[in-house]
Amino acid sequence: MDNVREDVMGLLSLFEAAHLGIPGENVLEEAKSFSRNHLNLLTGKLESNIAEQVQQSLDVPLHWRMARSEARNFIEAYQRDKAKSSVLLELAKLDYNVLQSIYLKELAEWWEDMNFKEKLPLSRDRLMESYVVAVGSISNPQFPKGRKNIAKFCATATCVDDVYDNYGSIDELEKFTEALGRWDIKAMEELPEYLKVCYLALYNSVDDVVQDASEHLDLEVLPYVKDKVSKTNGHE
Repeated sequence: MDNVREDVMGLLSLFEAAHLGIPGENVLEEAKSFSRNHLNLLTGKLESNIAEQVQQSLDVPLHWRMARSEARNFIEAYQRDKAKSSVLLELAKLDYNVLQSIYLKELAEWWEDMNFKEKLPLSRDRLMESYVVAVGSISNPQFPKGRKNIAKFCATATCVDDVYDNYGSIDELEKFTEALGRWDIKAMEELPEYLKVCYLALYNSVDDVVQDASEHLDLEVLPYVKDKVSKTNGHE
């Protein structure tokens, strides 16, 4: 047992693995508590790069972090490792830089294509933050459409949030909520112009996801979308 208590990387692996349990797995809860306590005791005795890695995991376990942010953290920590492989380090840097260039290209294209600032002038322009959410969900380079749909939906949801918080009157928002509950393009006809823009942006964002799911996955998700929107807005 003493050997286990002094095995930093073993304790760290145990701590990370214990976070993959489900409620009721008491053995993993005990393993989490055991490994956390002993890692805390060892942090003052570790080399700086190992101590940094341990502290990061104690603060936020590995599988809770964004993959691409963690790749950057790995590169910075690994290049200080005396036992590092220069080939592996170079490969990691190349992979990171290639994906960064892909993300920057996507963001530049979508910023112009979506043009939220002109289409939805009342709303905060949160495309950058929305894209970070998308990359956190789908980081692989072969899924640009998935990232675009997530980013577009998040940015549009921000617009809806702003409308409810800052711009709409009670009467206007009641009509807007009713239109969302109906989830029909014709439902926006009675809305004021700025709410038509917002409704259409949200409708089109969801429609893009629905069309992609149908075309690429052969899934019919529209009924679930309508049901969720209806329940969210109090229309059972």
